[in-house]
Amino acid sequence: MPSAFLCFALIAFPLPKNRPAAPPPETLIRLSVQAMAAPKPVLRIQLLPELQEQKPGNPIPAYLKCLLDQDNTTPESNLGPAALRAVDRAARLEKADWQILTQLQKEGFDLLLPDLQKMRELAAGLQARFREEVAQQRFDDAIVTAKTMFALARHTGEHPTIIGDLVAIAIASIAIAPLEEMLEQPGCPNLYWALTNLPHPLISIEKGLDGERTLLVAEFFNLSSKQAMSAAQIKKVIDRIEELRRIESDKLKQTVRQWIGVRTRDEKYLKLARARLVETGLTAEVLETFPADQIVLLDELREFQVRRDEATKYMKLPTWEYEAFTAKETPSNEPALLGAFVSSFRKVRLAQGRLEQRIALLRHVEALRIFAAENGGKLPTKLDEIKLPLPVDPFTGKAFRYAKVGETAHLRGSPPIGQQDVPAYNLHYEITIRK
Repeated sequence: MPSAFLCFALIAFPLPKNRPAAPPPETLIRLSVQAMAAPKPVLRIQLLPELQEQKPGNPIPAYLKCLLDQDNTTPESNLGPAALRAVDRAARLEKADWQILTQLQKEGFDLLLPDLQKMRELAAGLQARFREEVAQQRFDDAIVTAKTMFALARHTGEHPTIIGDLVAIAIASIAIAPLEEMLEQPGCPNLYWALTNLPHPLISIEKGLDGERTLLVAEFFNLSSKQAMSAAQIKKVIDRIEELRRIESDKLKQTVRQWIGVRTRDEKYLKLARARLVETGLTAEVLETFPADQIVLLDELREFQVRRDEATKYMKLPTWEYEAFTAKETPSNEPALLGAFVSSFRKVRLAQGRLEQRIALLRHVEALRIFAAENGGKLPTKLDEIKLPLPVDPFTGKAFRYAKVGETAHLRGSPPIGQQDVPAYNLHYEITIRK
């Protein structure tokens, strides 16, 4: 509630009616770059290991062995040269397999993920080497490290969990800063076509989404939809849900037993629950043989699946379409026993979109370097003057905002819905061509 003094101040000194809105806070990235044409052949430089560099094998155990061979007293950002060369070799193995599918199917939310943190440690060591190579203008070596970092990120993205996707996106993202530093170095080759030929999106989240569905199967395999369950069997399911709710800090004020008890005493609810379960393919005759507790649990599991699918049905669309459609959705506010277990999928999608936006912006920077090389060091007045395919802003599906002021180009990305005041989502590249 506003204080009396504040109310008086607003009356005595009203705000100007046409006061201009303050600009959103930005993350400003200044780049002074050299005009540079595309290399010949244009695809001579790649940012992922090519097939001709790869060898048969699984990189995941090879990555982990790199850390096991490292002295445990050494900070991860100071991984030794031998360990990092081993990471380079691992990144060029052909097929990533985390070999945890059976564990995922059996352990559910109890699945431990210590290996993912190890990938972060490798990325930190690689980033330190990348920056050193850039500072010394060892561009060929820097490209090798960039390939390793992006391959490490994509291999991590093969982990069948959403957490694995987030770690993969984080690894790819920390390669961006040294890549930007590289573009400022004299003689840096142009990377427009190398960036253009990266996969889109660089980190897929499909395996993680599939893994989320598998986790659910693992958690509720004891909840039968085929035959009536005993009181002891139902108690086992209830105890497990109660345990998971404590882990997730569920805000429901009732215990699981209390929640179920309220509904088993409500004949109208039970009738509707049975009807909803019939719609999923169960038969009314079989459901009539189930105890009321089992009906409630099956109905709550159905509700969880509905909410999860509503949260994920747009996930594979382009980012701007995902944002547009999810903005129109109104999630249910009705309490649900398993509602707290629906993951925050939008955080993953925003992280993926932010990485794609950074890569798209760097493609623009490199396109500007090519334009300047072809036009006496001058920058274009507008993006339409560039005769190269330029990516759209992943968060809008439209062209990036561009303005040339004097001898400086201003390139801006748009924030996703609800992130207008977050500097990390308001990227502003200020680009000048070094004479």
